[in-house]
Amino acid sequence: MEYIASLSYGKDSCTIPHVCLEVLKLPLTKLVTVDVMFNRETSAYYPEVEEFKQRADEIFFKRYGLKVEHIRADLTYEERFFQVRGDRSDEKNKGKIYGFPIVRGAWCNSDLKMQAIEKYKANHKDDFWYVGYALDEKKPERQEKIANCTDLTMYPLVKAKYTEQMCMDWCRNNGLLNPTYDKFSRDGCWFCHYQTLEQLRDLRHNHPDKWQIMLHLDNCSPLTFRTDGTTIHMLEERFKWEDAQMTIFDFLKTE
Repeated sequence: MEYIASLSYGKDSCTIPHVCLEVLKLPLTKLVTVDVMFNRETSAYYPEVEEFKQRADEIFFKRYGLKVEHIRADLTYEERFFQVRGDRSDEKNKGKIYGFPIVRGAWCNSDLKMQAIEKYKANHKDDFWYVGYALDEKKPERQEKIANCTDLTMYPLVKAKYTEQMCMDWCRNNGLLNPTYDKFSRDGCWFCHYQTLEQLRDLRHNHPDKWQIMLHLDNCSPLTFRTDGTTIHMLEERFKWEDAQMTIFDFLKTE
């Protein structure tokens, strides 16, 4: 039997090796992560996050002797985005491409992440899996699972009474804090429809090549980027206006 923890490179999952091996003295033999991909060559994560993931892998190996196993889903975001719908039960959208995911029941999480981990778990049924929930989980469904659990060993952070802030502090003090926390407080894909305006603004400013991809996807998608009808092109106009306002303000300060 192997003792496995899923690794998302968020603060909670990065703390699990420390809690299992150093705090609770529990066995841990492997870390497994899903590499979500935009296409076959391009990662779904920001370049600085990819660099962090490589450093983290080295730390986990040097400190704990743990190798991180990287797995992928069968599909990429781009492949699913441009896939033509063929569901007869949905005549309205039959023949159209999927385009941007809907907010509720988004295909991106199920097809690009969960599909890979469920397929992997199906081949590792006899192994023990740790779940990276913190003591003060905010999501009701996670709180319910913790409350109904008869053996908290599967939730090592809860068993060790580690809160989200404790995980944040530990990661920061041990070189394992994902750089997105310092900028946005949450991790995610650079094309994610859950991104805040601040994140999208940062994407346009610091990663213009990826912003151009977003504009291209916006032209192709039968669904708008936001459920309220907001498109990437609308955001482009907004950000251009903001840039112009800042330029005028900077000019006036020099007068």
